[in-house]
Amino acid sequence: MARVVLDKIFKTYPGATGNRPAVCGVSLDIADGEFMVLVGPSGCGKSTLLRLIAGLETADAGTISLAGRVVNAVPPKDRDLAMVFQNYALYPHLTVFDNLAFGLKLRKLPRAEIAERVRAAAMQLGLAEVLDRLPKALSGGQRQRVAVGRAMVRQPKVFLFDEPLSNLDAQLRAATRAEIGRLHARLAATMIYVTHDQVEAMTMGDRICVMKDGTIMQVAAPSDLYNSPANLFVAGFIGSPPMNFLPGTLEKSPSGFAFVASNSSRHAGANFKFELSAPYLSTRVADHVAQPVMLGLRPEHLHVPLAVSKLPVVPERSGDGDSPPLIAQIELIEPMGAETYLHLRVGENILIARIPPAGRHVLGEKLTLTPDLTHVHLFSSVTGDALR
Repeated sequence: MARVVLDKIFKTYPGATGNRPAVCGVSLDIADGEFMVLVGPSGCGKSTLLRLIAGLETADAGTISLAGRVVNAVPPKDRDLAMVFQNYALYPHLTVFDNLAFGLKLRKLPRAEIAERVRAAAMQLGLAEVLDRLPKALSGGQRQRVAVGRAMVRQPKVFLFDEPLSNLDAQLRAATRAEIGRLHARLAATMIYVTHDQVEAMTMGDRICVMKDGTIMQVAAPSDLYNSPANLFVAGFIGSPPMNFLPGTLEKSPSGFAFVASNSSRHAGANFKFELSAPYLSTRVADHVAQPVMLGLRPEHLHVPLAVSKLPVVPERSGDGDSPPLIAQIELIEPMGAETYLHLRVGENILIARIPPAGRHVLGEKLTLTPDLTHVHLFSSVTGDALR
């Protein structure tokens, strides 16, 4: 078993501003064979947490268990872990073969077993043809695969990856990301992967742990994070482009509840109301009537006309009576090949819509937005928590 259990872990570095812990009471249970991704912005504590698991840092409080054994006082070399770093950390004077074999030689394994393990790893990683080369003769992707292979040959209980792809270009990063995914499928080993790139997190992890300011915001499968974010931070961090947010308040309506946008602008389309009658809205929503909330919609849930529209100028409204239509003006067009992102101004708000590439829109065009309110998300503006 290679289960990893963290229980109320704290870590504070001397001289930290306000003595704020780098890791603050983190508890996390990583199953045997699971690919867990730790993701979050710089300074959120994800790399510190990985170093605590590896034994490179000492926790101030809490326990770290590996395969059922508390390892807080166990030195790194005895934890049966292998770590892959961001900067490869290869020995420049050793060949690929010797880099891969270095840790096994330190363990004084038989020469035949070392050769067998190295060649098996080289075959899996596509390095068999470069075993006699020095690192300087390798590409960046090959060097990273050597770093991964050096961890593989040790056959550890747990693999730790500390942003291993951040030094690679986009195309090579995608290829290496896929290779690590295939490696996990072959080995069925426990892997803990740190990244700040939410695309890497979504495509690689069995589960994702989203962190902020040393604490865990949410732990869930990628699809659950995307479709049911626990709070505003997760909703805005997971997804590319990010979720659109509109400030407003909730009020009761004949059909259930209505969201009324908070907007001081008097431009046409700036003030609007959405009827929210979906049955999934929980009783918690009723507790926030007349309170400030944030309404969230993913870019793919904002529908726009495919062809250039010639909308008449909408007259100014006082805000009394019926709500004006949701009119948006295109401020930026981002063609992405398979899809296009439209940056739209609605009053004081900038929204992003993801549309098919067939749409032929122009800058400055005004169009009518049709939000898919069956996929609406509501959050408390006070706590940031999702209203479910």
